[in-house]
Amino acid sequence: MTNAILTALAQANLALAAAITAVLLLRGPARRVFGAQAAYALWAMVPLAGLAVLAPRPETTTLLAPVVLEAVRAAARVAPAASMNGADAALVTAWIAGVAAATAVLALRQARFVAGLGRLMPLPGGVLRAERSGVGPAVVGALRPRIVTPADFETRFAPEEQAVILSHEATHLARGDALVNALAAALACLCWFNPLVHLAIRRLRIDQELACDAAVLARFPQARRLYAEVLLKTQLAAQPLPLGCHWPATAPHPLKERIVMLNAPLPAPARRIAGGVAVALLSVAGAAAAWAAQPPSAAPPHVIPDWTQRPTAKDVAWAYPPAAEAANLAGRATLDCRIDGDGRLVGCRVASEAPLDAGFGEAALKLAPQFQMKAVDRNGRSTRGAAVRIPIKFILPQAGA
Repeated sequence: MTNAILTALAQANLALAAAITAVLLLRGPARRVFGAQAAYALWAMVPLAGLAVLAPRPETTTLLAPVVLEAVRAAARVAPAASMNGADAALVTAWIAGVAAATAVLALRQARFVAGLGRLMPLPGGVLRAERSGVGPAVVGALRPRIVTPADFETRFAPEEQAVILSHEATHLARGDALVNALAAALACLCWFNPLVHLAIRRLRIDQELACDAAVLARFPQARRLYAEVLLKTQLAAQPLPLGCHWPATAPHPLKERIVMLNAPLPAPARRIAGGVAVALLSVAGAAAAWAAQPPSAAPPHVIPDWTQRPTAKDVAWAYPPAAEAANLAGRATLDCRIDGDGRLVGCRVASEAPLDAGFGEAALKLAPQFQMKAVDRNGRSTRGAAVRIPIKFILPQAGA
């Protein structure tokens, strides 16, 4: 179980790293050619690639042939095999502890930000006004996000400035950006050890704000100068806001990037549509590539082998790991092999063994030449060229048996 968790975690993070690298390389050109919306949409490739590697890749024909082999040794006693490898268990425990710590830090940050708002007063249009100044405007929350404005919002900003600010935050709400950021925060907790994930989330939020700016400018095309002035006047609280929409408080405020975008003309509608299609195709292609790069998993048994020869007790006694036998240690190993034309195993490799480093994988490979099956299985299907997975359990007989 622990080995499966670590394998899935490693595969998912490798896929995430590859997808993040691709997005970091493409986001700039995508923004210049297709606009900020396309650059933001590119980030969909990252979770799709991470999820794709968890999907199984069954082989077309796989034989499953469980075999139990008993070594002949007088007065032997079965020693319980280790249920999990100690190193694997320690790594999984460390990962879980890291997830718990990262989640606790995120919850503490959110609680501090919400406490800094003070009492919230509802206003028309579903907007909330904070009791204190200098916090927001921002979208706060994840499952039920709300627009929160500072106490001095009406006095600090002119009516036309308030309109573009509220339009910006309403765009966040309409697109579900708060939920996107919550899922990103959850991914950061699960992958707390992966620096690329944390870098990606910072860049994601920047692209999110740029895309939101572009949407507001499309609605207020004559308000570019006003919008730039509002950006210069708007400041966020020093406390970070994990669950919501805002600039990352711990990073330098990249106002220059936003204002530069305000001076650039918006792409034509046809180009924006083309960008959306291109991004969708890239995301699907990235997920498909991540899925295809994973090793195939074993499918349910399609054919049942009919053995004509299997290792004898004498063969097993010869192959049994000497150290394991001396320690009265039982074990198991699984071989993945191919079937040649006369029913013998070829190209065998050890898929798994337990306990690790006890020699049972090597012992199973020694026994592979002693296996042979008929050219057709018990269902009458040819076994030529098929893959076979053979779980082999090595058992020491009970004392006196």
